[in-house]
Amino acid sequence: MSLAWRIYRQLAQAFPHEFKLAYGPEVMQLGEDVVEEIAKRHGAGGLIRLIADIAMRVPLEYLSEMRGDMRYAWRALIKSPGFALVGIISMGLGIGLTTNVYSSKWAVLFRDLPAAANAKKLVMLQQSADGDLAAVSYYYIEQFREQKSLFTGVAAFETGVPFNVTFQGALNSKPQRVFGQLVSPDYFSVLGVQPRLGRVLSPELDKPGDAPVVVISERFWRNRLNSSPDAIGQTLRLNGQIATIVGIAPKDFNGALSINPSELFVPITVPAALAPELANDVLHQRSAKEFLAMMCLAPGITIDSAEAGLDSVTRRLDEEGSSSSARSDKGRRVTLLPAGTSIPIPRKVKPALIGFLVALMGLVITLACMNLANMLIARGANRRKELAIRLAVGASRFRLVRQTMSEGTLLSLLGGIAGFALAYGLGVLNSHFTPPMIVPQESDFYLDWHAGVFAFGLAILCGVGFSLAPALQATRADLTPALKEGSALQLPGYRRFGLRNLLMVAQVAASLMLLLLTGFLVMGISKQSNIQTKFDANAMVLFSLDPVRDGSAPEKAQALFEKLPGRLQTTSPVRSIALAAHPPFTSEVEPTQLSAEDSPGSSQVLRPVIEETVGAGYFATLSEPMLAGREFAEPDQRRQADGSQTLPAILNESAARGFFGNGNALGKRVRDDQQSYEVVGLVRDLKDVLGFSQPIIYLPLTPRNFARPPAGGITILVRSDAGKDALSAIRNEIALIDPDLNILNMQTLDAYLDRSQSAMRFSVQTYGGMGVFGLVLAAIGLAGITAYSVAQRRKEIAIRTALGASRAQVLGLVLREGAALVAAGTVLGFLGAIGLAKIVSALANMFVDALKVGTNDPRLLVGAPLLLAAVAMLACYVPARRSVQIDPLKALREE
Repeated sequence: MSLAWRIYRQLAQAFPHEFKLAYGPEVMQLGEDVVEEIAKRHGAGGLIRLIADIAMRVPLEYLSEMRGDMRYAWRALIKSPGFALVGIISMGLGIGLTTNVYSSKWAVLFRDLPAAANAKKLVMLQQSADGDLAAVSYYYIEQFREQKSLFTGVAAFETGVPFNVTFQGALNSKPQRVFGQLVSPDYFSVLGVQPRLGRVLSPELDKPGDAPVVVISERFWRNRLNSSPDAIGQTLRLNGQIATIVGIAPKDFNGALSINPSELFVPITVPAALAPELANDVLHQRSAKEFLAMMCLAPGITIDSAEAGLDSVTRRLDEEGSSSSARSDKGRRVTLLPAGTSIPIPRKVKPALIGFLVALMGLVITLACMNLANMLIARGANRRKELAIRLAVGASRFRLVRQTMSEGTLLSLLGGIAGFALAYGLGVLNSHFTPPMIVPQESDFYLDWHAGVFAFGLAILCGVGFSLAPALQATRADLTPALKEGSALQLPGYRRFGLRNLLMVAQVAASLMLLLLTGFLVMGISKQSNIQTKFDANAMVLFSLDPVRDGSAPEKAQALFEKLPGRLQTTSPVRSIALAAHPPFTSEVEPTQLSAEDSPGSSQVLRPVIEETVGAGYFATLSEPMLAGREFAEPDQRRQADGSQTLPAILNESAARGFFGNGNALGKRVRDDQQSYEVVGLVRDLKDVLGFSQPIIYLPLTPRNFARPPAGGITILVRSDAGKDALSAIRNEIALIDPDLNILNMQTLDAYLDRSQSAMRFSVQTYGGMGVFGLVLAAIGLAGITAYSVAQRRKEIAIRTALGASRAQVLGLVLREGAALVAAGTVLGFLGAIGLAKIVSALANMFVDALKVGTNDPRLLVGAPLLLAAVAMLACYVPARRSVQIDPLKALREE
């Protein structure tokens, strides 16, 4: 019983101060009277119920008082609408921008694949330090499966595979182009994905020679089959061949590498007529590196140990094979990267990405929070007399601190609501700025509960964390002087290192860091992505054809492309026509490892190079002169790319320097793991739509490309004086050649470049908006601090004026404090921005080019600090002007 009484007494002391003032003695007296009686009548069970009841009442009383605090804070904010509006807007902008970065970047990069139970254990082969994925042959994947001690399963898949789909009952309609994946039957079991309806693929049920089947995504089922309950068992015509739907994938599962969502999952056991990617017996060609390998680590196996084991297996397979480049490359090593997210990120790049996103989000939210803290400090100083009176009549300091913090927390919560709405609006805008990729990117935007919890948690953390110091300072009062003063606080002197000044210096520094970092990215991206063609981009028409997936035989497709230029020459005043595997200036081609055969000692070195496949007259059509040698001619397009003969190739300047230094590249040879190429021409570096200039080797279109077109089909470039007017004429001519051909993505080059750079422009505008946000917040904070300083030094200014100080002297006195804060913050912010830019560039190659351009731009390095200083001083000047309007007699009579 004595233990129960001690626990009861401790709980009674834990009640809020106001509750104890009103009911404390009664609660203690009741406890003394009741504990012994309950022990006698009900024993230990009764005491436990009593203790549990009072333990539940303690947090309920605190919640009740917090509700009262929030009501009081709401009334106080209504009485100060200007203060409330500025606080809500600043916190809303900060939380909104931070939540947008979290939902659009953080979640996509680091959240596990939906519905994949094995997401934490998935790994893939990495080809380069930037995270490019390495493709391997199906033979290698079969050997990897044998490593049972390393992996519980290894699946093969090829993503971004186009299918021309005709639906059951609509055989006469134009087929729809839908993208999916070619997968091995064990694909779903390796990922750990269970079907929503029907079944998934499995090695036991899906074997070579069986009738073709397909698993569809939940999105395909919902959008294209209207969520039909009878979808299982229906047939689709894929590339002219019938396939039966056997299963529907779970909601939100869009396949591995889901940044490019897949709607169809077709097993590699189907015939090549359904999937041209399987032509030429690709599954049994040891050198055909066509597939990505998805591996699930065995229990207890780390990525490092799996790398070491797989490296020895890969070296043995390379030595057994016929690839001379692989055998001679003694330093070749397998690198694995985690693959359980929408975008696999190399382990070395991940810390840099996390650091960059945390720094960006941290700067934005810190600016907003410091602005809130400065506002609360000024508000607390102006309420000093009110708080002193409340302390004098018996209010506890803890109670006043809690009430003062409730204002900041309520402001932050309201800002969180506004910020969530802002993040939603920015996300919707962002979803409309997806680049025109051959394989569509995920553009659906939604803020899920993770983003809501993030915004709410951020609002609570910021409200509590950045209200505490102002609340403690406002309630740290010497009652007698405070009660004798006016509502404003008379400072004993100018405090150089006061809390508000330190916060203001930090806010200016963070504003300049944000302004410079976003400026570096804006300037760098803008300069990089600016593509200047040597002709009017509206005078070139681009469109694609994919006759093989429209049902034509490979031989017929090749004949079509051979006669197509001549037919199109008759449609309009055409200057030139060229074919290519991708649109010009594309950024969608992944690099391939090549080595130089003719450079002494360089055959050991594999270099990542972009392989672009183009037809005869390609560079002439783009008005790009050859720096040396020749470009491809019609006979080059008839050569067989089977490794039996050397094919011609054209290098850009970066590739030529990488392979042969400053020597003459013409006549030299390079090779990949399947084919040898002789350099016949040299062209200048052409930037892609993202602004990057990479080493590129241009290869000729061959019959193999016509028989197995890329995902976007064969691109036709038509340079015509008719410009946009040529579009309808080209459509009519294609219809005359073959009415069953589908024309894909017909547009002018200008429209293609504009759409390709729309997402980049939106990113530039977003980064620019963040910089302006920091600038505005710094101005608001400085204006508030200066107004606060003027209010606190009102009597001092009145005395100086009465003693003969001029208006200019008074104005200078007030502005000096703001100038000192701006100067200190500018120096710290400049050094911090340069240091952070160098750290990010050193850790991640993806930021190197953009930051290098930006950090070398004197307009930004000089202009950003000057702009911040000018805006900050203007913000200081507006309230400082009020200081010269103070009436000395009126101010001195206020005592």
